[in-house]
Parts: sequence; C-alpha cells; structure tokens
Amino acid sequence: MFYSDYHIHSRFSGDSNEDLIKIIEKSTELGLEEIAITDHLEHGMEDLSSAWNINLDEYAKEILKLKEIYKDKIKIKFGIEAGIQPHTLDFYNEKISKYPLDFVIASTHGINSIDLAFGILQAGKTRDEMQEFYFKTVLENVKKFQNYCVYGHIDFITRYGGPKFRGMDIGKHMEVIDEILKEIISRGKGIEINTSGFRYGEDRVYPDFPILKRYFELGGEILTIGSDSHQKEYITKDFKIAYEMLEKLDVKYITSFEKMNPSFIKIR
Repeated sequence: MFYSDYHIHSRFSGDSNEDLIKIIEKSTELGLEEIAITDHLEHGMEDLSSAWNINLDEYAKEILKLKEIYKDKIKIKFGIEAGIQPHTLDFYNEKISKYPLDFVIASTHGINSIDLAFGILQAGKTRDEMQEFYFKTVLENVKKFQNYCVYGHIDFITRYGGPKFRGMDIGKHMEVIDEILKEIISRGKGIEINTSGFRYGEDRVYPDFPILKRYFELGGEILTIGSDSHQKEYITKDFKIAYEMLEKLDVKYITSFEKMNPSFIKIR
C-alpha cells in the first residue's frame, strides 16, 4: 500500500477530463492517505488552445471545498503544476502568492514560448544538442524561480521529438545536471519521481536512476512520487518500481507538503 500520489490532473487541466470526485474516490479505494491535485497552469506559450486557460478561482474553490468534505477520509493537497519559462516567472510568482497552495510542481514544458511537444524546437538539432538546450533552460529556471516545492519530470525531454530523440547519454549532460541538482538542493527544494514514462513508451521513470542516485549523493532530501495521471485509472501506476528504486538507494522517507512546507513520511 502506498502513502500518497503527488502528481494528479483533473478536468481543470487542458489535457484531462477526469472528475475530481472520481479521483478522490479512486484514491481512497487504493488506500492512499494523501493526494496532491496538480492541475496545469500554463502561460506564455504559443498556440495552446483555450482549454489550457485554467480558471484558478473556480479551481481553488472546488479543491478547498473537497478538502473539507473528505477531510476524514483523505488529505487533499491544493496544488498546481506551473509550466515555467524564464520570461514568465513574474506571472507565476503573482499567481502562486494569491492562493493558499499546499504544493507546487515547477516544470519545463516549453522553451521560448514553444511547447516541447510540438517538435519545432527539435528541428535542426541533434538529440544531444536538444537535451543540453533543455537542461540549460531548466538550470536558468531553478536559479531564478523559488516559488515551488519540487521540480517535475526533470529529464522528460526524451519524450518529445520522435524516435531519434529518445534515450539519453546522461554522461554528456552530467555537468549541467549536477548544477541543476545542486541549485535545487541549496535552495531547500526537491524533485519528484514521475512514473508516467512507462505510459509513454520509455520504460522508465523520470528522472532515470543515475540522476536520482546523484540527487541523493549531493545531499538531496525532498522527494515526492507522482503518477502524473490524467485519468483515475493511472493513480499510483508503476509506483512499485519507484519504491524499489528508493530501496536500492536506501532512502527511508518521502515528503508531504502543507502550505508549501515539507515534512517527512517514513516509507512503509
């Protein structure tokens, strides 16, 4: 039995139609004690449909209502996944400060206002060049932005661009990855294990084991585990693999958040 799932999307995300009550009911069936609803907040991205324009007031009202209704059954954390870019950080600071959020995932979904999923950014680049470009953008983000709890799917750049961009020679990027991890750790932030890679044909979690191992070697402590589910059936999907990785690394705790403050939960 798992303790929590800290990356779940609902109908408030532009890429999900899942009902919040169904998510909560599924989570209680699974025996979870906590869930973080982390719907997408995207800004400054070209050619995204209006479905991505989340109504934060409505979202906050619904989450806070359900937190109260289900408080005796499960702890519901009010979260967002912020798709940050270096030129949009003021927007995110303003929005995050306005709401009583428990948990914020910072993620790099786009660069220079272009969604990674479109394939435009990859044009004319080799796999290594695109991955280095991505990691350098993540580094810029973590140096400039502090209003988050964990950085999301930190090496998921391999998901996009087609077959020739799959896979990674981590050694070629370890210098910048080290800089990213050191910056995250020094500022009291963390990372997540995101198990969605198995659903995207990558046969792995994000980050891959060598990066996760390096995070703890550098002194990282804050860690959440999330399914990145957009349908209730995927809540806690492939968590067994994530916990096996933590066991190999002799990691004893995962992290819980309340009002963006971390506490540590012993792994059962």
